[in-house]
Amino acid sequence: MKRSTVVLFLGGEERTVFQPVLGRPLGSYALEASARLEPDAVLVMAGPDAAGREDWERLIEAVQTKANVFLLADGKRTRGLKDGVLAALLTARSLLQKYPDCDVLVVPADRPLLRDRTLKALLRTHRAKGSSLTFLSGAGARGLADVLALRSADVFPLLRVVPLARSKAGFGDLALRLTKAGRKVGFTACADGVEILPVDDAVAIGPAACELRRRKNEALARRGVVFLDPASAWIDWAAEIGPRTVVYPSVVVEGPTRIGADGRLFPHVHIMSSTLGARVKVLSSTVMEDTVLEDDVQVGPFSRFRPKTRVCTGAKVGNFVEMKNTVFGPRSKAQHLSYVGDSTVEEDVNVGAGTITCNYDGVSKNPTRIGAGAFIGSGTELVAPVEIGRGAYIAAGSTITADVAAGSLAIARARQVEKPGWALERTRARKSGHGGARHETQRLAQVLQERSGHRGARDLCHRQDEKSPGQRPGRHQG
Repeated sequence: MKRSTVVLFLGGEERTVFQPVLGRPLGSYALEASARLEPDAVLVMAGPDAAGREDWERLIEAVQTKANVFLLADGKRTRGLKDGVLAALLTARSLLQKYPDCDVLVVPADRPLLRDRTLKALLRTHRAKGSSLTFLSGAGARGLADVLALRSADVFPLLRVVPLARSKAGFGDLALRLTKAGRKVGFTACADGVEILPVDDAVAIGPAACELRRRKNEALARRGVVFLDPASAWIDWAAEIGPRTVVYPSVVVEGPTRIGADGRLFPHVHIMSSTLGARVKVLSSTVMEDTVLEDDVQVGPFSRFRPKTRVCTGAKVGNFVEMKNTVFGPRSKAQHLSYVGDSTVEEDVNVGAGTITCNYDGVSKNPTRIGAGAFIGSGTELVAPVEIGRGAYIAAGSTITADVAAGSLAIARARQVEKPGWALERTRARKSGHGGARHETQRLAQVLQERSGHRGARDLCHRQDEKSPGQRPGRHQG
């Protein structure tokens, strides 16, 4: 009869296991590798730091598994991972009584590079040789890895008589007692010594993160994703990318992002928790969060998409355009220097350069709606709430404060005034030498008076007459 398998997942006082790497806590990688063995139970010993219980709960939630996972506070254990392995086994003994004569796989949380195939090989060797205790060892001087398999019926009766002060010395005594009792103690080598390296300080996090990134990118490449520079692309563990999509250097994809096939992600693109369809092009230095880009969309360069934005099939969004909480319709275009927020834009709309939806009145956010086929001229301000009808035209430079009917032309800007010869006269006055400032001021006052009829312009001229200086003492005025 096959014995039950229980994983004893050991947490210590090191906070590195909670450091996010590729979108999940570092310790979750070893937990996931353990859970893939499909054990009867996983006992997570949270360690003596009770304040970190919420962190452990988030770590467990990051792993998708059908195995029964139990979080156990371990206040009795000696502080520190390496000094507490035997003590943790002794603490867990009472919890393991419901799994009599089981194989216990001990896995420290600070081994994020452990693969499930390595743990399977350890357990398989342990059972095939009929061992009571089997250690996973590293190549060369790396020695024992604090990863081991044991048979509870053979080991637990001896735990009370072995020293618990230091794990390695304790295990040496335990192995000796097992051997004297006629039990087998074995070792199995880890094929890749990198897997058993502990990540227990900040220095070790970087190399571990690089190895995890390499594994993720390699797995995607095997499914047809093209990386032009795998060493500079950071793709979160939960992200998915379709085949034949090309990832250029320095791309960052975070969260449970889904990217379709045949796309292009150009340099310095940053995508967070978004969904991209097939044949999508994201040009350089574009940032998006909680955004949907449907099939055949092109965005960027230097575009920003804030949460709750959807760009529909075939639409184009260009450089220095920002969108937020907006649906941008099929085949619509906003190519330059615009802000579209809290808006619904229907199909085939052209949004000219410098268009702004003025959605915030200081108290609340207000919606803008633009009908299909509308043309928004450059430099337009749409003061929400406002609706532009289907096929309407907005003249460039307009400030629209009221709804525009379908098929209409709206012009909302000051009438242009031209003063023939004004610039030439101004230039002559400036070159006239002494009194040039006075003539320039008089002419400026005349223009202001003609435009506004304000008597203050004439006063400006009188005040300038009173203040016109002569030559400064000791200096030549030319």
